[in-house]
Amino acid sequence: MSSPQIKDIDEIYFFGWDMLVKSIEKDIVKKADVVLILAHFMLVMHYKFQCLGIGEDQTFSEDEIGSELLPELWNAEDFDYRLRYLQNNQLYLLIGNVISEGKILLNLLSVESKNVSNILFDPEEVVKSFNGKIYTMIPDAAAITDRIRRELIETVIISRNANEACTQTETERVPRQSIDPMRATVPSSLRGQFASPRHQNEFPQVDRGNLNPFGPGATGNLYPLPLHNLFGYTLPEFQVVDLTGGFIFQNQFSDHFHPWQH
Repeated sequence: MSSPQIKDIDEIYFFGWDMLVKSIEKDIVKKADVVLILAHFMLVMHYKFQCLGIGEDQTFSEDEIGSELLPELWNAEDFDYRLRYLQNNQLYLLIGNVISEGKILLNLLSVESKNVSNILFDPEEVVKSFNGKIYTMIPDAAAITDRIRRELIETVIISRNANEACTQTETERVPRQSIDPMRATVPSSLRGQFASPRHQNEFPQVDRGNLNPFGPGATGNLYPLPLHNLFGYTLPEFQVVDLTGGFIFQNQFSDHFHPWQH
């Protein structure tokens, strides 16, 4: 007996069933057909599959156009069903086989992941009519639908999604970092532990003023340099004046480089 909770929503869940059956009612010749129709209905209406046609070809082209309807010759074989579907650019095969004692075995195969599921029904017990409303054709439709959902469809779809998520996680587990060695800075985890200069690429400020004897802050601590051979001749005695007041230094070597003074 089907669950009352499932029966409460099946009026909405089976919306579109009547139109699907109406489009193929002349083709329904056995009870196994009705089970196959129900699986197809769930795929296209609730999982957004598009049927590409019959066959077992495991490739598809961009020229193929999917449909929510069953294709021609969908049940041309007495004991076999072979339908191709596309969902999110992934190819699936729905394969049905009528086996011993008239039971139908359904398989759903994900061509890319190779995940496959199966479910077995006895059409003689499940199907009571070839036409009419869903509960006229399949009195226990809610429970049968729930089995198809869990055992046939979501087993394959959830497994495929889990594989994709696992692959993505492995890819993202080690993030790639692009480091420019010319712009390397102190890691955030070490900031505060070491003093970081305000301007890392500038020269230190120690004795900066002394590099310019006429600039502010000159202290007169420069060592006097011998300038006598700078231009190939001796220079007269000179003094450097500190504009802030006073002398910075006086040429201490004038006696040695001005022989005319002796």
